[in-house]
Amino acid sequence: MKKKITLLVMLGLIYNFTQAQEPDLVQARYNGKPIIQMQLNGQKTWVLLDTGSDFTVLDTEMKDKYSFSTSSSQDATLKVPGFGSTANQLQRVSNAKIDFGEVRLRGPVFAFDLSTVAKSIQRRTGKRISGIIGTRMMSAYGFVIDMRKGTASIPVKRKKNKFAEGQEQESFVLSTIVNRSN
Repeated sequence: MKKKITLLVMLGLIYNFTQAQEPDLVQARYNGKPIIQMQLNGQKTWVLLDTGSDFTVLDTEMKDKYSFSTSSSQDATLKVPGFGSTANQLQRVSNAKIDFGEVRLRGPVFAFDLSTVAKSIQRRTGKRISGIIGTRMMSAYGFVIDMRKGTASIPVKRKKNKFAEGQEQESFVLSTIVNRSN
């Protein structure tokens, strides 16, 4: 009998711990290019999800509009190849809070004059991007870009409400079983 009770208690605990956090998705839809809406310092903006870019880069032309700061760096690792030049020097960004749904994206963010690229994208899509989310940040958050469905998503763990309907009953049933065995 004690083994059955111990087993029931263990199963109840395993159930409660595994059900406490269920994976969920934060998801955005796009059409054609993976350009999705995020928030930059609390304001809605469009960003391009770019698997060809290692870095997350904001457009320096947008720093006043979105209230972020940049600082120059002579760091050779921040010189990146680009169209029309041998190397582009990225600037470091501070004060940039990038949110995808309720998820705050954290990690290194850089800045560069993306205006030519942004205007080209705007002519074709009608959306003016203010930044590019690169693969380092996408991998850190497990971004999934589904080209067929036109969605971009990240898994999120949400805690269940401890007093959700049914959970009090489960706890009550479990405590009743334990109490009856004593």
